[in-house]
Formats: sequence, C-alpha cells, structure tokens
Amino acid sequence: MASEVTLLLHAHRDGDENAINDLTRIIYPELKAMARRRSSGSAMGATTLVNETFVKLLSGGDVSATDRQQFFALSATIMRRVIIDEVRYATADKRNAADIPLAEEQVADETLASAEFLIEVDRVLTQLEAEDPKLAQAFECRYFAGFTVSETAESLEVSERTAERLWAAAR
Repeated sequence: MASEVTLLLHAHRDGDENAINDLTRIIYPELKAMARRRSSGSAMGATTLVNETFVKLLSGGDVSATDRQQFFALSATIMRRVIIDEVRYATADKRNAADIPLAEEQVADETLASAEFLIEVDRVLTQLEAEDPKLAQAFECRYFAGFTVSETAESLEVSERTAERLWAAAR
C-alpha cells in the first residue's frame, strides 16, 4: 500500500485528476482509524476531523507531500491545527453561548479545562518546533493524530525505537 500511495501522490502532482480520488479511497479509512485513537479531549468526532483535514489538504489544489510518510506527517500537522482551531472557536470569550450549539456541554468545566490544556499544549509545541522540529512532529503524530509508535516511525522515517525516544522527549 505504501508504494501505491506514493505513486498516486506523484500522479496527482503530475496532473492526474483521478489520482486524488483513488488516494482518498485508500487513505481515508486509515486516517479515520487514527483519528478515532487520538487523545485530544476535543468534542470533534473522527469523521469531522478527517473531513476537515482533507479539506485543508486539498484546499490549495495541491498536495505537497511526495510520499506516504510525508503525507501522514502533513496530515498529523493539519489534524493538530483543526483540533486547536475547533477548541479556540468553541471557547472564545467573544462568543455568545447562543452562537454555539449545545454550548453548555461543549464548554463545561471539564471540557473547558481540556480546551485550555490543548491551547497550552499548542503554544508549547510551537516553541518546541522552533527548537527541534522532529520532536514536535513526533508529538503531533502521537497526540493529535493518534498514530501508533509504528505509524509515527513510518511518518517520520525513523526506527520505532527512535520514535519512542522522540515521543518520550517531546512529552
């Protein structure tokens, strides 16, 4: 499957309009399973997260990843942004509770604490990116995208042991 994803990414980059449909058919179930495993504390469901990730991936009309590993690493980064944007939207002080469906459930004390924690994680992760991008990528893969150690290793093109060390150091 890895080579098929890479071939489809290259075909899409070379102008094959059908390649992105084939890529979506192959990758979507895998991304959805990963999104289900994530431990974000977000109220967003796996389907919405994956759909929003695809919209952002394709909104520029070009998928910049050239292989399977880059695609999944890019997906993890986008999932992080989608989750953080959703959390910021749901907890924005300027929003009136009437503007947010089921606001009481979304911004309950526990959820608000989780949201504030996620925003703080994002802030610290942004600082970590400046110091050590590989550590930040490992954290994104594991925490925001719900990748396993094996999937993280594949996305970062490192051994599983290195992925475990990166995850431990990033935490």
